[in-house]
Amino acid sequence: MQAVEPPVIVAPAPAEDESSGVIEVVGTRADQVQKIDRRTYRVKDNAMSAQSDGLQLIRGLPAIIVSPDDQIMLLGSPGVTILIDGRPAQGDAIQTLRTLHGSDIDQIEVITNPSAQYSSQGTGGIINFVLKKKQGDGLSGSTSIQASTRGQGETSTTVKKKRGKWTYQLKVQGDAGTYERSSVHKLRSVRATPDGDFTTNTEDSRGKYDRTSLYVSGTLTYDLNERTSVTADVFAGGADFSSRSSFDYQAVTPDFEPFFETWRRTQRPRYRGGQLSYDHKGKKQGETLKASLAIFGNPPILERYDSRLDDIPYTRDQTQTTFFIYGDGTWEHPIGSRSILTFGGSLLYENRHTENRFDVSSFDPRLGLSKFNDFKLRQSVTSAYATFQRKFGTWTIMPGLRMEYQDLNIFTPELPTVKRNKATVFPTFHLEHPLSKTVTMTLSYSKRIERPGADMLQPYRVNSGPLYISVGNPDLRDQTTDAYELNLHYRRKSLDAGVIVYHRRTKGLWEGSYSVDEDGAYLATTVNAGRKIDSGAQVDVTSPLLKRVKGMASVNLFYSRTPVDPLISDEDFETFRYTGNATIEWHGPERKNRPGDSAQMQLTYESPSRSYQVRRESNFSLNFSWTHSFSKTLSLTTSLNGLGSMHYRHRLIAPLALEDYDKRENQRELKLKLVKTLGKSN
Repeated sequence: MQAVEPPVIVAPAPAEDESSGVIEVVGTRADQVQKIDRRTYRVKDNAMSAQSDGLQLIRGLPAIIVSPDDQIMLLGSPGVTILIDGRPAQGDAIQTLRTLHGSDIDQIEVITNPSAQYSSQGTGGIINFVLKKKQGDGLSGSTSIQASTRGQGETSTTVKKKRGKWTYQLKVQGDAGTYERSSVHKLRSVRATPDGDFTTNTEDSRGKYDRTSLYVSGTLTYDLNERTSVTADVFAGGADFSSRSSFDYQAVTPDFEPFFETWRRTQRPRYRGGQLSYDHKGKKQGETLKASLAIFGNPPILERYDSRLDDIPYTRDQTQTTFFIYGDGTWEHPIGSRSILTFGGSLLYENRHTENRFDVSSFDPRLGLSKFNDFKLRQSVTSAYATFQRKFGTWTIMPGLRMEYQDLNIFTPELPTVKRNKATVFPTFHLEHPLSKTVTMTLSYSKRIERPGADMLQPYRVNSGPLYISVGNPDLRDQTTDAYELNLHYRRKSLDAGVIVYHRRTKGLWEGSYSVDEDGAYLATTVNAGRKIDSGAQVDVTSPLLKRVKGMASVNLFYSRTPVDPLISDEDFETFRYTGNATIEWHGPERKNRPGDSAQMQLTYESPSRSYQVRRESNFSLNFSWTHSFSKTLSLTTSLNGLGSMHYRHRLIAPLALEDYDKRENQRELKLKLVKTLGKSN
């Protein structure tokens, strides 16, 4: 995978002449009880961190990979949960991270194998952003503006004011412009039966994606006393998405009829919500009580495709309305100086209504008849958990147990209701032991789950055009993973290194399955493909290379044994792949009343991979950035990103369908970002 923002390097606690670093590893401090299920990094308060947002700060952190489309992965696994102060990020998590400036963040916690304290949903792990709490009376904040050679711009402003027991905060972020231009070439072959002849065609397409969005939030905090506060958040936002594409289908075999297709996709989502939080620190060191209640929803969102197949117009609409309620409570109670008892619970309620319309102006065998279908989803997930951390000499253990009960119903007119009512127990265990003064060992186990969403369970076909139909699978089961990890962490002076060895067993593995209908169109659905085994290791090291120059390198090794479509082979497919990530950061000397300049370079690489019916080729990227501080409160960052792979290729191998896919996307981009810090620092 490749990064598309300037990376910010991870650094161990620096010497005095290296104080311009951005992030340092956090050990146990006198004012905190450090838990053993996470690796914590403190964001330092300087111009370099102030000009970075939350998404940029985690690029280059060990175990984390951020793809070109901003997908976050931990140890190579997607589905990462983003938390803000231990609570789920509301709305679009990536958008939320773009609104977080380094001046707002105190620590970043990376949890690759979560304890029972956290929701079992998601096998990708957790990244928790801990915000700064203490601030003296007065005004603070930051504002930024960014422009790109792709023709896009972004701006963000955060203003915070504290007066006595009251703290007020207003945050506004907006962006507009073109975010992607790409072209795709496909060579596609399909057949009706395994013994039949292939019909082959080519597809050449071009596309452009534009976006305009605005996000506004307000926060009011009242300190009941020195240890207790109540916070009310309200937020609202919306976006306008627009993309245009053209497709040229040409025959390779004479039994394919060429045609030309164009479509325009528009979507205008709007959302709003609020959250009420209670935070209390007890008289005992490390004792906390937290509770929150959040409500989130949106009015009907219309996603429309206005399309034309040769001279025949057709439209595809999807309208969706959602409503969420989420509440949780956690109590952490230290028992003496050697034990921590944590227990709590949570409740998630979701109500969703989706309608799909496929309208054709006149009958065409390539499109079929007009169709309409809809479904309603009601789901609740109730959980209770407890963990107990205890130290025995130099050994620390933390067993945990979590129980979750899911009640899911999907209602579809004229079809049976899909029901899921199930209670599941999720055990976890963590053990930590220092092997020496510089090396710490952690062993851990957790059971995780992925529950299928409504779109995966809905029991009907959704037409997407002349050659593609998505099909729901009401019988799709949960995907569960047992994860084992060994973590060795070495730290001495300015050298920081780590090794994570892991083994994961996944049952009910989800994979995309492709077949062909009688008209030669793809039928794509998700199936439980069987069991998958993932084993691997990550090695990372961070160290000064020269005076004012630091380097970080990490290598991820992955071994997978994955089931292959049984119509292709009765044996599992074994594959080995690897990724690499190297970053070099330079910090210049301070000059009078302003910080020194800084420069960064990052190289990322991902080797070829294989899963079920799809083989993917390798890709790499090289990125540069330079930050110049005009003063303590004003800085400019210039970055050049996406120097590397411009082709993203994969090959589909299914019993009835073959496809070679080649997407050409120009990721090369020059960005300028100006950041101004307001008032005094937090």
